[in-house]
Amino acid sequence: MENDKYVRFNIFIKDIIPQQHYLSLSKLNKIINTFDDYKDHGDIFVIKYKDKIFSVDGHHRLFHMSNQGVRELEVVNEIADNDNKLYQILADQSLEMDFKDIRDLADRILESDEEYKEKWVGKCQGLLKDIREGLI
Repeated sequence: MENDKYVRFNIFIKDIIPQQHYLSLSKLNKIINTFDDYKDHGDIFVIKYKDKIFSVDGHHRLFHMSNQGVRELEVVNEIADNDNKLYQILADQSLEMDFKDIRDLADRILESDEEYKEKWVGKCQGLLKDIREGLI
């Protein structure tokens, strides 16, 4: 389905590069314990950037589905998000970290919610602040 604001399309999970650099163990466990219908996974949002597809939301669901053997799913690309500076910076960092797909986060699952907030949420908030102030 397509309109001038978003595009929905099917893609193999292995072809989606995460632009998130960490997962939260508590969020992942919540998904594992409550998520049982892979056909109704909710929207997974992606951007198209540098001729690649990057996930920008739904990383914990993607990780769990990948571990459960789901190979392909529908994603949503909000066209305006493709030009989002924060998403592009994080996508570039994912490429620099040599991320290829969601399985690259397997050894980046943080047990502490505080550590997740510090390493991931804090990083994003800091980047947003720098973008707003024109520093990057």
